[in-house]
Amino acid sequence: MPNWSTQQLTEYFVAVNTAASEETAIALAVERAVEIIEAEVGLVVLAGRVRGAWGFGGRAPGPDLVTLPPAGATVGLQGLSDVFAVPSQLGSGMPGALILGRAGDAFGPEERQTLQGMAQMLGAALRGARALAAEQTLRAEREREARLVETLLRIQRAISSRRPLQEILDTITEAAAELLGGANVQLILNESEATHPAAAAAMRTGELHVDEDAEGRTVIAVPVHVTGETAGALVARVAGAGYHADQVEAFAQQVGLALTDARTVEQVHEAHHDHITGLPNRALFLKAFNGRPRAGVLFIDLDRFKAVNDSLGHDAGDQLLAAVAERIRAQVRSGDTVARLGGDEFAVLLADAHRDTAVATGERIIAAVREPFRVKGRGVYIGASIGVALPGTAGAAPDELLNCADLAMYRAKKDGPGRVVVYEPAMHAAALDYLSLRADLQRALAAGEFALQYQPLVRLDVESVVGVEALLRWHSPERGVVTPSEFLPIAEESGLISEIGQWVLANSARQVAAWRRRRPGLTLNVNVSGRELVRPGFVEDVTRILAAAGLPTNAVTLELTESVLMSDPQPAVLALNRLRARGLQLSIDDFGTGYSSLAYLRDLPVDELKVDRAFIARTQLTGRDMALLSSILELGHILGLRVVAEGIENAAQLEAVQKLGCSLGQGFHLHRPLDPAAIPPLLEAPPAYRAA
Repeated sequence: MPNWSTQQLTEYFVAVNTAASEETAIALAVERAVEIIEAEVGLVVLAGRVRGAWGFGGRAPGPDLVTLPPAGATVGLQGLSDVFAVPSQLGSGMPGALILGRAGDAFGPEERQTLQGMAQMLGAALRGARALAAEQTLRAEREREARLVETLLRIQRAISSRRPLQEILDTITEAAAELLGGANVQLILNESEATHPAAAAAMRTGELHVDEDAEGRTVIAVPVHVTGETAGALVARVAGAGYHADQVEAFAQQVGLALTDARTVEQVHEAHHDHITGLPNRALFLKAFNGRPRAGVLFIDLDRFKAVNDSLGHDAGDQLLAAVAERIRAQVRSGDTVARLGGDEFAVLLADAHRDTAVATGERIIAAVREPFRVKGRGVYIGASIGVALPGTAGAAPDELLNCADLAMYRAKKDGPGRVVVYEPAMHAAALDYLSLRADLQRALAAGEFALQYQPLVRLDVESVVGVEALLRWHSPERGVVTPSEFLPIAEESGLISEIGQWVLANSARQVAAWRRRRPGLTLNVNVSGRELVRPGFVEDVTRILAAAGLPTNAVTLELTESVLMSDPQPAVLALNRLRARGLQLSIDDFGTGYSSLAYLRDLPVDELKVDRAFIARTQLTGRDMALLSSILELGHILGLRVVAEGIENAAQLEAVQKLGCSLGQGFHLHRPLDPAAIPPLLEAPPAYRAA
């Protein structure tokens, strides 16, 4: 097949398999097919109905085309001369065809073959998409119903056994959020906390209200009833239209039951508020983060409070805490939240925090608390130290942000009372850890801490080990086992990767050369990083090391990931061409994790594709999985490349890839990575398809 056809088929394959919808896939398929075959018109007919058309100028395709004319038939079209028509069936289970029409020259055999390939790709994509959608919808609905029943029963048991009220309420909101696909679910028991009109309306009217927030999410507010009175609202913010209001109502009923069982609304208030100051407690403070992605935190610790409490008594201490709460509230905005966390610790949630605003608020609070208090007829002087954590400080979790503000507060106390300190990540600690690991890595090579394991590459049709992939292992005396994902990025950044890579190649090449005396055709696969590939002298070093080991270059395959090849394609291609000229085999590892390399396949001097394990990761492969695997295998065969299925974990996956005609495979079901001593028996005895 000509190169232009291969490249366009590749692009066509990507377009129809990554389309956002069935209609988009059909439209792209018709348009690309007309362009590739150089036809005047094209259409897709499914179940006797035109689903997509191109080149008809707004007119409906005539019945002679829609009724699937025989291949090569001449069809008259309004506004055009007679055209030669070629229908190509979409395959089993998909009643329809991709039809092209062209005036002038009839379609040649190669064009018909290309058109048939495109029709089969479209059919496979549509079958996979429909099967997957139906399967996902049915499974999701059954799972949702089962989870709802199970969750409601669990909540009922918690209510019956009189579990703590806050624990029950948390269980309800967390379960509702999970069942609604990660929705933001909030229980509001005070109308002043209702930040959305729907929530306020539900509490005011006692009826369900549905609205939309500023971010386009559906807001479902369901009233919570306690002994016939509206005591609050359960509010869910859900992305998309399918919001399942009945499920929100079911959870709201459980809240009502829990609150009723708690006997009084006062108990509910106490579960969320501090009884001394009337402020929200820690649990309610953390809930206040809902819907406030730009929130920051002030963590306030009182200075010299313990001395007052010890000298004047606990009643005086409680009176002082209540007065402090009033002063803090007076220094913040109406949209901010003040809480007492416990003891002499307070916190402020700043709804929209900026560094200057947060620091200024903290300084106002310190100044207010520094003013004398009147407690039991006596003047009392205390102070405050404040830590600040700004949005984005430590991820999205509110408790993480609060912990960071806590750390900053302790730094403020260390620097001297009456200060505001903004939390900063401990970059120096990370740098020290990096330098320590780098030093250990540099020493590891000389100390002999590295070792190699080998994972067999199996030819599936004859059940034979035909090659091995070298895998680097590091066991540090101080750190224990260090995974490649931990040390290889540091090796690459520091430049140690070149020295390590040469060690891997030299040792694995010597080992495989020795094994080849028993199995002459045995091959070696070695992974290569992007930094190694473009390093000056890399090609010469590879050939020198292989010559010293006595291993022919054509017995070695260098594996590179798609990201390495696509990050800087030109230098990579130059290096690959030089390696190929010296007889080395080249492989694209983890193929299919991104589509950026597909358009380059025609030009890249590669011999092998290793299909990423994600394509066969399910225990039982679906129809769409099989269609994708089949398309990739067909693409590899069209381009004349070996295709290796990675990550074969069970017998079903093995059977699936064999059924699709994949000849090579790797995975734990075939063989785990093995120490060198375990390889020779495999070369002398038939392999067993089970984990070694």
